[in-house]
Amino acid sequence: MNRLLAVSLIALVSYMTLIFYLSSQPADVSAGVEILEMPRIILHVGEYAVLGLLMNSVMIQVSGKVPRSVLFSSVFCCLYGATDEIHQFFVPTRCFDIYDILADTIGGMAGALFSVILLTLIQVGKTRSQGI
Repeated sequence: MNRLLAVSLIALVSYMTLIFYLSSQPADVSAGVEILEMPRIILHVGEYAVLGLLMNSVMIQVSGKVPRSVLFSSVFCCLYGATDEIHQFFVPTRCFDIYDILADTIGGMAGALFSVILLTLIQVGKTRSQGI
């Protein structure tokens, strides 16, 4: 395993652990974590956009196929969001919310697509700097 893949996997697993930890907190504790009083749905989209970006980074390195990596990353974020909601059902003062899963899926897709755009821009910049 190359170094970049190892770092990408560590970042992905660490971020997934952070999501699990935050969703393990009772709702009254996690309400204090809200950033600038943003609606909860927007926070879910942003949170899972980061997850989608990290997951797609790993998938591109593993498969090398961009369309497949975006699809897999999006499905992964949807499934992780669903398991997170099931987990929250058992946390005091938290509940299962289908709209959160939808927001997680949209965020995961957006993050995966953003990583492809970012990678493309980086490759274009390298090509231009090499004068090709």
